[in-house]
Amino acid sequence: MKSTPLTLLVAVAFIVAAQLPATAHNEASSELKSSQQQLPAPSVAHVAVRATLLHWGMSQADIAGVMGAPSQVGVADDEGTARVLRYSAEPIATTVTITHGKLSGVSLDVAGVDDPALPNFSRAAWLGMNRATVLRILGMPAENHLRDCNGMKVEQMIFERPGGPDVSIFLINGRVAAKKVGRSFPADILGFVLPLAPDPANEESGEIADRSQKQPVAVGMKESELRAQFGAPKMEVRYSFRGHAAEHAIYETRPGKSFGRFTLIDGVLIDFTDGGNASLNQILDGR
Repeated sequence: MKSTPLTLLVAVAFIVAAQLPATAHNEASSELKSSQQQLPAPSVAHVAVRATLLHWGMSQADIAGVMGAPSQVGVADDEGTARVLRYSAEPIATTVTITHGKLSGVSLDVAGVDDPALPNFSRAAWLGMNRATVLRILGMPAENHLRDCNGMKVEQMIFERPGGPDVSIFLINGRVAAKKVGRSFPADILGFVLPLAPDPANEESGEIADRSQKQPVAVGMKESELRAQFGAPKMEVRYSFRGHAAEHAIYETRPGKSFGRFTLIDGVLIDFTDGGNASLNQILDGR
């Protein structure tokens, strides 16, 4: 039986973990420190990114034509059938996954959690993960600071590991919202950027393939467009990201044949992964 792509399995594990209840703040550390801090109000900027011109099934040559040379190339599975291209210099850092020579996923790092300087242990804490799961996976933080910022509870957990840098994991209202190396507190913790929808002029000029012949799934599209194409999601988790509505969802992308994983913030798609030919039960069973 064909295996499910690793990114989709991780997403399902996240969806299950995200539904676990968060624990009370005083369970994290006896050294929890509270403070009041005035920060800029939550804000969202919308920027044009080339990744909106990428879509499912696009060839490697077409990807290169849109994105140019990646800053880093990796392998996503043991069989070497999936390659991961990272474009860290984009207005929003972008990761593109290619499976069997075709584009199978795009992810925009709107929260800056994919910094290559972050040590491996911290990568287990995913964007949107709830507080209880962070503590269960990473253990007790060395320090824990709680700030009341514009009516939101911002918690900074500082983790230490021998021989490596300190890592700060930031939670807003009990959900992971950012990660960074070091102990400093970012003044822009409440702000982030989202992609603008693709420029129709670029599509008309032939810079990308005719989407009418492919699944028109691309970052920057709206939740309403996903639902119009695939119907209601088969599984979803709604939460708040920096004071804005966010959602992780699994849609049936081809009836009875395949599923995909999607992440949206403010109704804008920022991440998608093709689930291949695995059924929903196979995905949930990890097969």
